[in-house]
Amino acid sequence: MRDHLVISQFPMGHHTSPKDFVLRNRTMALISDATIIVEASDSSGSLHQGWEALRLGRSLFIWKSILKDTKLSWPEKMMRYGAVELSDPDDVLELLLSSLSVPVFS
Repeated sequence: MRDHLVISQFPMGHHTSPKDFVLRNRTMALISDATIIVEASDSSGSLHQGWEALRLGRSLFIWKSILKDTKLSWPEKMMRYGAVELSDPDDVLELLLSSLSVPVFS
């Protein structure tokens, strides 16, 4: 913590409980331009961050192999709400860079 940035909604010494992970995932969605889910079961905490990213209008990428897993119910739902299939990590950078507004000087 001396040499890096630490962000938390919890005070130093806070005793962690399971509900704190949902709040942590929300904070991560709030401070991120995009979220990438590469592996998650139907009960994974990562889904909280994915839904929060979509709610906030942030980009949500879902790794292509997850979309092919017929045992999972959440990927299709998130895709209907705007998640994007990710098959090449470079696509994340392209999307984020294209959404930046760069001033043009003449």
